[in-house]
Amino acid sequence: MKQSRQLSVAISAAYKAGRILMQLWKKKTIVHFKEKTEMVTAADKAAEKVILADLRKNFPSYSIFSEEMGRADKKSDYLWVVDPLDGTTNFVIHDPFFNTAIALVYKGEVVLGVVYYPFLDEMFWAEKGKGAFMNGKRINVSAKTDFLKSVFAFCHSGYSRLQVKRMLRIYSNLKLAGIKHLRQIGSAELELCYVACGRIESFHISDLNLYDVAAGSVIVKEAGGRVTDFKGRDWKPNMKDIFASNGLVHNKLLKLINRK
Repeated sequence: MKQSRQLSVAISAAYKAGRILMQLWKKKTIVHFKEKTEMVTAADKAAEKVILADLRKNFPSYSIFSEEMGRADKKSDYLWVVDPLDGTTNFVIHDPFFNTAIALVYKGEVVLGVVYYPFLDEMFWAEKGKGAFMNGKRINVSAKTDFLKSVFAFCHSGYSRLQVKRMLRIYSNLKLAGIKHLRQIGSAELELCYVACGRIESFHISDLNLYDVAAGSVIVKEAGGRVTDFKGRDWKPNMKDIFASNGLVHNKLLKLINRK
């Protein structure tokens, strides 16, 4: 299937950024902190620079929202959403589970997503209505229905006591239900892609930032999965929780997530 120009540019930019990340990953990482606990490195900024240069060159009229730069609004229905280095903590401790992600939002809907996993040279992408792919091959969510044999991943972005208590309650609910295979891997966009290609059955995150999940959300949908908030409503970019699954375990997990 022919790719749109937006997708071709996003794939190229993500690949360039991923190559930079791999080069810098092999070197000593100097860490700075934005706000109180959020890590940022030279790799975040270097990857962002090359992505934004390509997006601005090819689509100068589009708005951009990027993790490090912030938001640059223009009078456009299109918004690029960029996470140049998703999984910064993993990157810093030389855990190879990190990625770069680019999404395109059109009139409030994510219509395109690209996630590049440089360590394994895996490029995930999707466009609305055209399916989801990894390195050119069509991908689909898993068909697993056995709840206790499934693998689930989770994360939380909020650091308030309320958010931490909320995620501890959810974690407790899932573990007490007998779920053994529950992981916090630390790279939300890539974990969404793992749902999309059938490696895991679900991923949920609370108090998110849009750049944490935008690209992965459309990849899961196009791979045949289901993406909602914690109340089961179809996920939209203005929502602060996201729950993505193969669809077959979705309702049962929602009940556990919301159990008080």
